[in-house]
Amino acid sequence: MALAQAAAFAPGHAGTMEYDERIAQPDQWTLQVRPLLPAHRIALGDAQRTVLYVSEQTAEPVLATTRAGRVWGYVGAVFHWIYFTPIRRNGAVWTQLIIWTSIVGSFLCLTGLVWGLWRFSSSSRYRLRGVPHSHTPYAGLMRWHHYIGLVFGLFTFTWIFSGLLSMNPWDWSPDTSATREQRETMSGGPSSFDSVTLSSLRAAAGALGASMTVKEIELLQFRGEVVAEAYRAPDPTRPPHPPLDDPGAVYAARVALDHGLVSLAHPDRGVFTAFDTGDVESAARDAMRGVDVSDLEWLSAYDAYYYDRDAALPLPVLRVRFADPIGTWLYIDPGRGAILRREERLTRVNRWLYHGLHSLDFPWLYNRRPLWDAVVILLSAGGLAVSVTSAPAAWRRLLRHGRHALARKGH
Repeated sequence: MALAQAAAFAPGHAGTMEYDERIAQPDQWTLQVRPLLPAHRIALGDAQRTVLYVSEQTAEPVLATTRAGRVWGYVGAVFHWIYFTPIRRNGAVWTQLIIWTSIVGSFLCLTGLVWGLWRFSSSSRYRLRGVPHSHTPYAGLMRWHHYIGLVFGLFTFTWIFSGLLSMNPWDWSPDTSATREQRETMSGGPSSFDSVTLSSLRAAAGALGASMTVKEIELLQFRGEVVAEAYRAPDPTRPPHPPLDDPGAVYAARVALDHGLVSLAHPDRGVFTAFDTGDVESAARDAMRGVDVSDLEWLSAYDAYYYDRDAALPLPVLRVRFADPIGTWLYIDPGRGAILRREERLTRVNRWLYHGLHSLDFPWLYNRRPLWDAVVILLSAGGLAVSVTSAPAAWRRLLRHGRHALARKGH
């Protein structure tokens, strides 16, 4: 059955595919889809050595990997996040490993910076063989390590430290999702679809069908009113299509599609694309009862906290800033009547310490490509050089300590 599903998914390889094995535990590439396991692993037999995973629960192909993707995956993501399967299978162990190695790495990097500055001589007071006037007491690769570390060491530290913050150690930064109370204030109470009937759905589908082909209807609730939402189906004759293995691209394509809303209680009012601005503003003010609103602004462009390089997040949005002790900001989508993001003072600090330092997504740089790419590549090369130039000396030091330890043990 899994082979039949794979053949339907990739009919061009139906004659070459071979069944590999059934996996009940995640392998290196299925860690992110483990809720869909067990899965059947099938080799397509193509030049790219594609492997397809078909979920036993849903009978759907849930993942495809190629030889090139697996090689670059190891070189990139697996080493970057220490994503080796035996460790990553235990989420708690992996989390603590990343946190504590990041803490140790940050400490070592800082001490190296302090020592490097302490040992640097602006007056060239060091005398080395063949170099009568030197700024550093080191020779060979350690000389290069000293100079490169002084230039790129700070960026190496900020990357390690911001990588630590990506794990949100000890939950220091709050979640950016709206609270349940805030969501229910916008929706007018807990979601209740008891009033939805087949006739009301038919009426809504009929109203939406007048302007688009209805393929799927989603039910929303805003201020107690149940609303049917539908998106215009993609036109298969108009490429290019977003890659199906890129959820961000798929979501961006969905946002770009025309959509319509129809009240189930009053389908005669017709199709609309956004809720009334006055109603949205009123609901936003009520989202934090008893708290004064500092300012309320409709954004037609992204700001420093609500943004997306791929422009997948919807615009316009309403930004409401409250005068509470933690400095709450809410971003609200009028197209769905929902809170998209909640910011607090700590999350805004985390935005700069984590995303700013780790991804260099500063507004003046992040959206200026290929300048951003060039800066990231240069700093990455510098960080790599810092590590490579220290490795031989570190290895020799470890060997020397090992020999001394063995010698003492022998005596």
